[in-house]
Amino acid sequence: MNDDRRSHEASTLRAFFDDQLQHLHKLFGGHVQGLDHEQHAEQDRQIVESFVDASNNKMRAVQGYSHKLRKHVVALYSHVLSVADEIPPPVELNLQSFGTEPIVNALFVNSDDANKFFKTDHDIDVYLRAHANEQLPKLYALITASKSEKRMLGVGMQGDMLIREVPQQAVNFSSHKIHTPCASSSELSILLKKYLFDCVVILVKQELASRMIKQTNNFVKDSYELRVKSLANPDVYMGALIEYLETPGKLLSIEKMHFKLSKLGIKLADHDMQSANEFDIHELTWSDNTKEVALQIALVR
Repeated sequence: MNDDRRSHEASTLRAFFDDQLQHLHKLFGGHVQGLDHEQHAEQDRQIVESFVDASNNKMRAVQGYSHKLRKHVVALYSHVLSVADEIPPPVELNLQSFGTEPIVNALFVNSDDANKFFKTDHDIDVYLRAHANEQLPKLYALITASKSEKRMLGVGMQGDMLIREVPQQAVNFSSHKIHTPCASSSELSILLKKYLFDCVVILVKQELASRMIKQTNNFVKDSYELRVKSLANPDVYMGALIEYLETPGKLLSIEKMHFKLSKLGIKLADHDMQSANEFDIHELTWSDNTKEVALQIALVR
């Protein structure tokens, strides 16, 4: 009896997640072919409503809010999709990939460091516990990491000669994080787009909230006129929000960079013939000027 009930509950849960993924696919699944005008309008309406829910639902007090926001929110949505599409497909991680995938070798100190990272990550642990009864040969996720570069003096080679006190650029990756663990590359593609979109909305919301707090602190007590002109007024808030949304590239951008690093993480010139890791990274830049290297991975279990 208990087994039957657990099976029913698991089936219900899977159906719920299937429905959620179908909804996400409609919103974040890329360009949909063959939609008529009404279907496009409905899809745009859903995108706007999801945006308002996540940013500030008080904007619904503004007459015609959906129409006023639609062009800007849909443009942001399309921009986020284009950024997500620039991140390469998942790199497979297994016991051999640390030696065969240069970017994996560069991101982690060694294979033990990589294994420890994945085994101790909270989000992966939660996901695996929730799917304990399922066979998951691979686990898909997005990894982000911070990249830092530091000028230093070190040892270099000039031909066969060892030279000391050579100016060098050391590259280091830190603050690794895992996002959106899931069971397939297609699911990751959808969740990646949602993750990027949600992060953009959160940052915009935080920036406007910060501005609102500063305005509130400057209010003269019971100054009605100042309050009407402040971000506490939904009309004023929407105007400020639209101004933020007018340039999506300032809210999120991506840059592809090529690196050639020595085994010690020193940046090498193209003509340098010593053993090196050579790879491309894709770095996201957010509206608060935070930068993160983004990598999709398929972790072989």
